[in-house]
Amino acid sequence: MTINVFGTESASGKGTALIPLEAKRISGETDIDDSEQTESTAYVILTLTAPAEGAMDVSVWFDLAKATTGYAAVESTATIKFQLARKVDGTNYRIATDNPKGSVAISGTNAAGGAVAVDVGDLSASEVVQIWIDMSADATSDIELPYDVTYKSRGTITVTEVAAA
Repeated sequence: MTINVFGTESASGKGTALIPLEAKRISGETDIDDSEQTESTAYVILTLTAPAEGAMDVSVWFDLAKATTGYAAVESTATIKFQLARKVDGTNYRIATDNPKGSVAISGTNAAGGAVAVDVGDLSASEVVQIWIDMSADATSDIELPYDVTYKSRGTITVTEVAAA
């Protein structure tokens, strides 16, 4: 069996069949808990675990403009920075400090009516990545962030959300 960018080719006695990757979407809501988030520590808001088949073209969109409890509704001047963390050494999560891929910063005022996309890229078999945030101030109150994960895979990504206490 060989893997290519289109999926898995399986050899049979009658030739080779191409099994294409399936475009998938997972939606939900994660939270920023104001009792746990601080401006001095990165805060995990979402964990993605790839299926055994891996996943390609993974992207996560966050809706910043949810009415009443969304980021733009709760914060005005505080800046939020979304960052992608990978276990580069296999043990510890790391963020690329000189690469804007997967890192976006925006203030609450500028987030009105907006969203943020974090480009995760490809995930190898069972790879785990996290999306962290850094805020320039403590959250005023709990913040709810609707999200949408899009990707291509024969398997299903597992998404672990953070729930406010």
